[in-house]
Amino acid sequence: MESLNLLFYVFVLAAVIYAIYQYIHANQAAGDRVAKQPPLFRLSPKTYGILLTVIALFGIGIRLWQFGIVPGGFNQDGAMAAVDGKALAEYGTDRFGTFMPAHLYAWGYGQMSSLLSYMIALFTKLFGFSPIIARLPLLIASVFGGVFFYLFMQDSFGKNTALVAAFFVAINPWHIMQSRWALDCNLLPHFFMGGLYFLNRGLMGKKIHIYISMIFFALCMYCYGIAIYTIPPFLLAICIYYAVKKKIGLKDILVSAGIYFLIAWPFILTMMVNYFGWETISLPFVTIQLFSGSVRAGDILLFSDNIPQQFFDNIKAMLNTTILQKKDLPWNDIAGYGTMYIFSIPFMVAGIAEFVRTKGDAHKSLALFALLTGVWAGLLTNNVNVNRINIVYYGMMMFIVLGIVFVMRYVKSVKIAGVIAYSLAGVLFISTYFGTYADSIKNQFYYGFVEALEKAKEADTELLYITADMQGEGYKQVSEIMTLFYDQTDAVYFQGKTNTSNGKTYLPYGERFHYLSMDDQVVEESRNLDVAYVVLDSDVSLFNAEEYDIDQYGRFCAVIKKS
Repeated sequence: MESLNLLFYVFVLAAVIYAIYQYIHANQAAGDRVAKQPPLFRLSPKTYGILLTVIALFGIGIRLWQFGIVPGGFNQDGAMAAVDGKALAEYGTDRFGTFMPAHLYAWGYGQMSSLLSYMIALFTKLFGFSPIIARLPLLIASVFGGVFFYLFMQDSFGKNTALVAAFFVAINPWHIMQSRWALDCNLLPHFFMGGLYFLNRGLMGKKIHIYISMIFFALCMYCYGIAIYTIPPFLLAICIYYAVKKKIGLKDILVSAGIYFLIAWPFILTMMVNYFGWETISLPFVTIQLFSGSVRAGDILLFSDNIPQQFFDNIKAMLNTTILQKKDLPWNDIAGYGTMYIFSIPFMVAGIAEFVRTKGDAHKSLALFALLTGVWAGLLTNNVNVNRINIVYYGMMMFIVLGIVFVMRYVKSVKIAGVIAYSLAGVLFISTYFGTYADSIKNQFYYGFVEALEKAKEADTELLYITADMQGEGYKQVSEIMTLFYDQTDAVYFQGKTNTSNGKTYLPYGERFHYLSMDDQVVEESRNLDVAYVVLDSDVSLFNAEEYDIDQYGRFCAVIKKS
């Protein structure tokens, strides 16, 4: 893919330079007149509808294909969101028993947004609890995010540009990959995109849509913590801008602010409680928690020890993540493809030309505000990766699509060559995603653990000893959350309030489950206990094969004493 990226990059860069030259030449030739724009393409309504349907079916199909199977295993943060979602569905609390929390405890030192868990709770109520159900909210949100992106581009830049946008988002690596995990932060860009679409519609004249957009922007606050310093500044900026432009009046501002704060205040108050160190506030319908062990403030530029140095580090990290598309965490991208396809970035330069050329305040300004909001997030959030700056990607896609359209207008060969290049890149990405990537990623995310756990549970022993080294030596919390997830442990049982879980009676949770780094001493001290083990394959040598039955599943083994 490296050679192909270089070839495509050179082709795109040459096409962009030539298109800009043609654009300048056309405007110089026109003199005082407005240069006539070359047509993008002419499609009958029927042909357009067929192409859009094919693109939509392909995009949704790729996101549904082997859904729940690829990626194999399960991310520990997604498992935690699901465990809390299950507790909320059954008891209206998180796994610790906190009633209707506005923000979740997560690992204690770093909290987690709550919207995904509440969405999982809803789907659990409707369809029961499973890994597929835990991933379903992100899939649905991603599909709707893509639809809102298409509709926004259609309203702003026309049907033909929107068709290009639909094709680009359908095969976009970032959009495909995040839709198949269950990470709370990845809800943010889709709710933000929904807010942008309705706000744009409202600014075009249908004011009720402005009020609807506030629902989406308010829910953004529960998607990811960075929303506290991205969404309010965004809303303040557009409020001032469009008030000056006389696109909105005082009534619109007041009603919109009322809707936003009516939904967002519990999260905002939670941030205030934790900033000022106030006590937890328990209300009849929501809990505003103090997280005494939080270290999240250290992730924000303004709370850094060396702000100037951190600022430059943030710029570097943002450029590496967005423009250079350097390799990120394994659940965020695949080497050689990046988030937007590496060769797409030159189109952003051409997109600026198309952006300047296009008339109309609503779409012109919102596209820019969307991109700048992502840049703002990158500047204020320390050492961003794809997760932390995910709010930028729809904005980037807007300008990439505008760049593609701009170049297609002035370089006819790009219409065919561009489709071929992106189609080939898309095919290669998809084949890699469902091929070598699928084989490698499952082993990074505890593939085989659920089978080993189920096998150990079949022994019906009083005790379960589970490796604490799943993610690394001594990471007990990860082992525990993955056990709670796959065991579907009853939250009240986990809290120690009952000895019943999943219809069976056991020893109390704290006595039954033990998360340990396995060694000779642990094995020897438990030799005469009624215990089954779930261990790493590297720990198997600790057990005498004549005394124990050992069944291996991926990196994990169920070890059961022979009867």
